[in-house]
Amino acid sequence: MEVSEQLCSEVVQEFDQQGWHRTGSVTDTDSAAWLQQRCASIGLETEQHLYPFHRVDPGPCTVDFSGTRIEGYPLLDSLLPPPGTIIKGSASPPGDAGTVCVIRVNQHRNEAELNAARTAGHQAIVAAIEGDEPGFTLLNAWRFSDPYGPPVIQVPISAWNALNEARESAAQLTIVCGAGKTSTNVANVIGRLPGRYPERAPLVVLTPRSGWWHCAGERGGGLAIWLELARVLRETPLSRDVVFLATTGHELGYLGVRMFLDRDPSLAVEAKAWLHLGANVGAAGTRLMVRASGQSLLDAAQAPGSSTQERLKPNFEVTNRPLGEAGVVAEFGGRFVSFIGASFPLFHSINDRWPASGDWRVMAEAGELALRILRTLDAD
Repeated sequence: MEVSEQLCSEVVQEFDQQGWHRTGSVTDTDSAAWLQQRCASIGLETEQHLYPFHRVDPGPCTVDFSGTRIEGYPLLDSLLPPPGTIIKGSASPPGDAGTVCVIRVNQHRNEAELNAARTAGHQAIVAAIEGDEPGFTLLNAWRFSDPYGPPVIQVPISAWNALNEARESAAQLTIVCGAGKTSTNVANVIGRLPGRYPERAPLVVLTPRSGWWHCAGERGGGLAIWLELARVLRETPLSRDVVFLATTGHELGYLGVRMFLDRDPSLAVEAKAWLHLGANVGAAGTRLMVRASGQSLLDAAQAPGSSTQERLKPNFEVTNRPLGEAGVVAEFGGRFVSFIGASFPLFHSINDRWPASGDWRVMAEAGELALRILRTLDAD
């Protein structure tokens, strides 16, 4: 195989050790510089596209009732008061205006129930987020640029039984929450490998590089394959240029790719196709989903190749409702092939760490498939 299992593991380990990759954080800034250094070591020259950004900085966030205290984290697209604000109210199910709504949320199934509660007139919402039970799982802030509704306090699912008892007895809750804002800049990292015939429409390889926690499995595989594709194609160029784009802002409604295309939408439609390396690619216990915006691109993704894909066994389909950054590319008129790893048990969890989060053989095989797709599209 041309894609190295060892290098994939090393990249994910380095990424994991940097800390929590939240957009606009010091780690986010340092990680962009690290990625550029990695690119330079394989001969890919990159630059940062900077964008002004107002980072939300949460203050202390707790929920107290009946002698119990639960640490939380606010949902960043809810309307948050100044730090240290105290909210008191009786615990209730969704729908009782003037109370503190207590709700259990699965981010893959019932976010609609949470969204309805956010417009029901509650003082605040305490949401126990399903996921990795020993850890803390967070929801993406889809409307970060347009926040709404009362403060939403996310808490670990391990707190649900106590919270449910409080809800059933209409116990009094005391919430401390709030946030300030800091003006800063955020960065997308972009580079271009020249092809033999630069007049031909380029291919784009896109992966996000931000998230709530260490994100070893969620984001690490996409970055590792992104770098491996750049390394291999630097040594064996395609006939057309390949643009490599790594975006911030993923957990905030895919803000980074949206800012990139808002500034200059031309690449969306001028590219022959976008290869989106989305969440959980090569993460342990997942199955690769390969989705394309049309049958011809799906045919390219399924073209015969030399990779044995012993453990990959991808699922292929055409979709007009892509997930992740591929959805934004589609909004701007771009054609795409998208990789997503399904059913990752540590998705959005604080426990998504190297090395347990990765399956390096599967990750390398996903990289081989991505390489084959790029070469097939280049020859088409």
